[in-house]
Amino acid sequence: MNKPDEDKGSRPFIGIMFDCCHIYSRLYKNKAGTAYVGWCPKCMRKLEIKCGGGGTNQRIFRAQ
Repeated sequence: MNKPDEDKGSRPFIGIMFDCCHIYSRLYKNKAGTAYVGWCPKCMRKLEIKCGGGGTNQRIFRAQ
């Protein structure tokens, strides 16, 4: 039996506050693992954040 925090189906994501519509959403890592990709849930503005060396520990970002 799996513990609740060991969800094998979970995908890496980052949180985004879309300033365009004042809405929070998640961007999930693409299948290739090269970027986090998603859309504003209200106006459908696309956002892609590329993964690179070094990275950051920050998990929530703001899209202006």
